[in-house]
Amino acid sequence: MRRVVTGVGPDGRSRVVSDGGAPVAFGSGGTGAFGSAPIPGDTTASGPNSSVVHELWSLGADPSVTVEDPTSALESFVVDIAPGATKWIITEMGPGTFGAMHSTPTIDYGLVVRGDIELGLEDGSVHLFAGDAVVMNGVRHSWLAGPEGCVIATVLVGLRSAER
Repeated sequence: MRRVVTGVGPDGRSRVVSDGGAPVAFGSGGTGAFGSAPIPGDTTASGPNSSVVHELWSLGADPSVTVEDPTSALESFVVDIAPGATKWIITEMGPGTFGAMHSTPTIDYGLVVRGDIELGLEDGSVHLFAGDAVVMNGVRHSWLAGPEGCVIATVLVGLRSAER
């Protein structure tokens, strides 16, 4: 996966700061639950019940223009981000990967990029296909990737403290 990051050079002109793979990814180890340690290299989910999250960028609640890469020093995958902070991830799920019912203290804007996935909710489910968008309003949910697996691009926004 290629990630291009822009910034401002010493001369004040816009430029490419970084062009290559995301510096860190986190894998499931085949269990469907994400581990806490980064996995090396430009890894992809290759088999059943495997998942990889590529953390592309994150910003605090008071964002500013920067050329510092907030992802390069990450040591674990965290979804409990500060209120108003954002995180951009790409999640790759192998065929049949199941993510058990859970919730996160975030509003998530998701776009299915490739494949299909069943989004389970406490009161039913919905099948999502490539091109479908979903807004996860901090609700309990589960995931079941289709027979070809699934790739979802997601922006997470931390909920206010009172809504966590």
